[in-house]
Order: sequence, then structure tokens, then C-alpha cells
Amino acid sequence: MQNTFMRHARAILGFGALLAIAALTGCGGGGGGGGTVAATSTVITGTAAAGAPVVGYVSVRDSSANPQPVKTNIPIAANGNYSVDVAGLTAPYAFLASGTVAGKTVSLYSAATATDVGKTINITPFTDLMIRNIAATAVDTYLSNPANMANLTTANLDAQRVALTTKLAPALTLMGLSASIDLLRATFNADSTGLDRFMDAVKVDTTTTPGKATIKNILDAANTLVIDTTTGAATGALGTAGLATSAVGTPLDAMLAGTKAFSAFFATRLPNPADPALLAMFSSTFLDNGQNTAAFLTDMTSGPTSIGLKFTNLVVDSVDTVAGTAQIHLTPLNAAGVTLARDMPGGVIGMQMKKNAAGAWQMDGNQRIAGVHVRTTADKNTCNPTNTACTMATFYNTGLDLWINNQAALAIGSAVVTGPGLPAGGVTLAAQVNQTWFSISTINTSNPTCTGCGTNHWNMTDTEIASVLANSVYTVKLYSNAATPVLMATYTEVVPVKPVLNAAKAALAYPSITGMVNLAGRGAATLTPSWTVPAGLSGDTVAVNMWQTGTNATLNVWANAFSASGTSTLAITAPATGTWTSGNYWISGWDQYGGRVMTNYQ
Repeated sequence: MQNTFMRHARAILGFGALLAIAALTGCGGGGGGGGTVAATSTVITGTAAAGAPVVGYVSVRDSSANPQPVKTNIPIAANGNYSVDVAGLTAPYAFLASGTVAGKTVSLYSAATATDVGKTINITPFTDLMIRNIAATAVDTYLSNPANMANLTTANLDAQRVALTTKLAPALTLMGLSASIDLLRATFNADSTGLDRFMDAVKVDTTTTPGKATIKNILDAANTLVIDTTTGAATGALGTAGLATSAVGTPLDAMLAGTKAFSAFFATRLPNPADPALLAMFSSTFLDNGQNTAAFLTDMTSGPTSIGLKFTNLVVDSVDTVAGTAQIHLTPLNAAGVTLARDMPGGVIGMQMKKNAAGAWQMDGNQRIAGVHVRTTADKNTCNPTNTACTMATFYNTGLDLWINNQAALAIGSAVVTGPGLPAGGVTLAAQVNQTWFSISTINTSNPTCTGCGTNHWNMTDTEIASVLANSVYTVKLYSNAATPVLMATYTEVVPVKPVLNAAKAALAYPSITGMVNLAGRGAATLTPSWTVPAGLSGDTVAVNMWQTGTNATLNVWANAFSASGTSTLAITAPATGTWTSGNYWISGWDQYGGRVMTNYQ
């Protein structure tokens, strides 16, 4: 089961990272910022974005004594637009956009009064800062008291808006915007133009230091503006180096242009991987999950599914102007608009860009010698209804997926993963014979029966899960396969949310398969299982795995399960002699945070 899963994941990741490396698309999914206000005057619309659209949902609090929030799970469209009908609610209103941006969880606040109904209200890091300044304490605690909602007046909101805009004015004008732009109500598109282009360069951090908001221009990171959200006092000043109107352009504009040029190679055809113009988009030091430029482009141009590839939601996390490198995230899409990084938080991938001697920004890859991921995982294990020999009771697992893939076949022998909820000494994974993926070798005292089971799933207790916070950081160290292992590389992974609790794992919605047949004793056959992916998950793969006792022969066959439901054709070939002894079906999907959700049928 894991062999097939890992190979499929490798194809997606190598391909996605590749794409990612080569492509740096605009920050956001296109037009329509603020949307078109519905005919009724009770609708508020806007854009929820922070350098890219928020992948998630909006919730609403009002000023009534009703249980709060009064509306939840209002979807944010792919381009960042949201729309909420406040009919029957009591003004003023507080909005919260929750989800991910560039693979990390975000919680952004905004607010509206009765005079804003029927108009535009944005939810961005700037509106979030305005609400934090009004609250002068933890916003969620402040807003949980309905009495405090009365402070979200037009006067208070505008006072905070004007004060913030004044501090940002020099940077705003350099980016071609009005120094008095209404950051709360201005209609904008999350497409790297206008206000969104400004947010590509100017970032707000309210999570590193409690009670402090740090605002910096990533092109001039040495100069920052710090606002004490408990007092409103400001220190320092926002740096403006590198900022320029669209006519002149910034390094971020150059990266965006490079992304569009790269995408154009795949618009209607598969390019020649040796095309000098295509190769010129890659640095001489390009490395992505162990692949060099040639291997990357060979994979990328190996099948017709790459035709129509495009990239959206470019987020430049940081720029090192001295080293000439930039860390970015973006979303790779196929021709149908389906993200190819379905197992990544928010469907995004990260990589590095590098400026060459001529000043051009080139794809430099993620600079990793192997594929490394730490993600949440939950799986359901049950009997195939047609397998009368299966007597096991349905059971569930929850924890972390520790994924190491040595697709470049380097001399890597083991990996150690440390971080919240894991043992003090970490979890060790060992290389497998004739496989590229690694399997857990550490004894799991919480689930000792899993030791040696050949998986990369680390089961966790609820106590262990409780220590996993939003955006928890995990360290992965790769060691050589020498008699005395040598450290080869160290990487960090961010887990956006904690795994589902054991108490809740059985109630989780899992993808499912019907139309299965008994796999024991099968020779060559064509299987046509039907499958369903529940709302809230992105489908990934439906597969079957076959074994033959005695010869240890195996067969793994999979097909994409990208839509909400469908039927797949899985062609099973017979083993060299006899028939298959047994087999299992499985189907995997991904949640919005890149966590795996899977069902295995024995």
C-alpha cells in the first residue's frame, strides 16, 4: 500500500516542485476583488487575502446576545472573494478569515458597521491590525464579549485606518497607490496588481511577539515599523528600498513575469526539455527533492497532462538582496484548474529563486537532496465487504505522516524527525530495499504493534496531539548509509494544524470505495471500483495492492480520484505463476491543510 502511495506522491511533488521552481505566478487567483454586490442591500462582499487569497472560510460575529459567531463556514473563493448576507444580524459586525496562505495558517480579522452593508469590506493583515489596535488585547477574547462589539464604530475604524495609512504613506505612493487609500473598503483584485501588489511586498507579523505588530518591506527587511497593539505606540519606520511603481517594477514583478513566461511554454503543448530558452529559466545550482534541471524537466515534459499547466497565488516570503535569493510559494494548477500539490497546505509549493549575474531571477528549486514532508494523517481500516475471510473490526489511526523519498537514489540511510508530540529523541526512519521511501523503525510506545509494519505513519495519543500547535515546526535530519552515519542535510517542516483527536477520529469524513470484488485468488483482471470523496477533502488516488504468498510478488495499481465521485479502471496483471493470494483497496484524499485522510479496505 505504502509503496504505491509514495510513488504517486513523488510524482506529484517532484512535478509540483518543478513547476513551482520554474513558475512564479501572480499573487492571487484573478479578478473580481470585492465581487459584485447582490441586489439586496444586506450583503457585504470583499477580498480575503494576505499576499495571496486565503484558502479557507469566513465567520461572522454580530452585536447581539446570540451565541457567537452567528455565521460560520462562509467559503472564500479561489480568487479571495467572499460574500455574506447580514440580514437579521445586529450591527456592527466582526469578520474572521481562517485558513492558510503560503502553507501556513492565518486568522485575519476585519469589521463593518451598518453603513458598510451593501458595500465592500476587506479582510487582510492591515484590517486585522486595525481590529487588534481597537481591542488592545487578544482579539478573540475581546470579541467574545458582545459588549465590546459596540466599540467597532465607523469613527474608531476610520481612526485606525487613517493612522495606519499615514504610517504606510511613503511606501504606498512608491507603489503607485494613493497615500489615503481606504485599506478597509477599497475594492481590489488578488492578482498582484494595485493593493494586492503592495501586500506582496509589505508584510505584517502579529504572531512572533505577543502585543506587537511588525510591518516590513521584504525588499528592505532591515528597516521595520513596530506597532504596540496594546497602546498604539509606534517605533521605527517602514523601509522603502526596492519599491517602485508598476512602470518601473520591483524584483517581485520580475519574478511574476518569469512565472508567466514559464507557463507560456506549456500553454498548448509540451516543450522540448532541451530548449535553450526554457533552460535559461533555471539556475546552474537548481536542485529540487534531489532532481537537477535535466531530471526535473524530463519529468515535467513526460506526459500530456502537463499541457495547460499554470501557476497562481505567488507569495514571496523573503528576499535576501545580498545573496540574491528569494523564498517563494505558489499554487500549480493543471488545465482543469485542479491543484497539483494536493498534499500540500492550501495546495501550494515552496522553492527558491536566484538572481544570476545578468540580474535575471531563475528557478533554483527547494535545494533539498530528497523529498521531505511532515503532515497530519488519519486513516480508516475496514473489511472489503466481498472478502468473507476478513474478520477484523474497523479501526482508525491518527497522527503524523513522516514522508522521506530518496528519488535521486543518494546514499541516504536514515532520517530522524523531531518536534512537538514526538519522542524526545525523535522518530527514526530507515531506507527500504528496492524502494525510494523510508519506513519508521522507532518503537512507538503509544502503538507498539505498528513497529516494523512498513509505514511512515506515526500514531499519536491525544496528549501528544495537544502539544502540536498551529504552524508547529519539525526538524528532519538525513544521515548517510555509512557504517558511521554522517549528517547530510537538515530541513524544517511546518504543520499548519494539529492531527484530529483520537476521540474524534471515527467521526471524521473519510473517502470511500464501492463496487469492490474479493481480491484473493485473482489472476489478470480489470477492476472498476466506484469512489466518493466527502466535502472538505480533495481527492487524490484510488488504488489496489496485490500480494502472492511464497514468492513475495507484489503489484500496485492506482488511478486519480480528483473529483467528488467517479469510477476508475484498474488493470490487474497475473503474477508470473499462479494467482494473487490476497490484496487490498485504498483511497486517499487531502484536507485544506495538506493532511492525508485515507481508507484502507482489507
